[in-house]
Amino acid sequence: MSEITTTTQPFVNHGIGAGGANTNKNGLSYEEFTDLKDKYKTCNFNKSDDVYEIVFEGYDNTFIKANKSAFHKYMEKNGEKNPDLQPASGCKQPDEAYIDLNKKNAYIIEKKFQQGPGSVDEKIQTGPFKKMHYQELFPNFKIYYIYCLSDWFKRDEYRSVLNYLTQNDIPIFWGSSETYKQDMIEIINNSL
Repeated sequence: MSEITTTTQPFVNHGIGAGGANTNKNGLSYEEFTDLKDKYKTCNFNKSDDVYEIVFEGYDNTFIKANKSAFHKYMEKNGEKNPDLQPASGCKQPDEAYIDLNKKNAYIIEKKFQQGPGSVDEKIQTGPFKKMHYQELFPNFKIYYIYCLSDWFKRDEYRSVLNYLTQNDIPIFWGSSETYKQDMIEIINNSL
């Protein structure tokens, strides 16, 4: 798990009430800021599947990167999705996902950015359910469900939730950490 560090994040939230119409805009900025794409050694787009075949700098493992709806479509097309289940709410479009076809591992990275009280507070509590549900959806794969959180969640009021997530094998990474990307890439490349 990455070390907790506090740095200034390049995001502006116009105070309480900046959610709603601005939630998607602010969330997308955080997703882009924490995207691992600038650490790819190679990246080839597979147009027919709407996915990327990537290799990270410093490693040789090939992964399929399938974000948002492409993740489910790719797994279903390759016979890896349980046909008897529909994705539950919150499990339909992962923010960033990497599939290791050789090891049968799937890394689902959910990114939560918050700068004030709001609905994201409670969403992070659902991690154990989502991990279990992804395992049901893709039974041939080991699911690694991972959170990338903004510094808002370092507040004392989240300590119990963060402990709960850790106890349920859900790693937590801080998007503001200077080593965030390298730490995430190491977990993805070195998991059993």
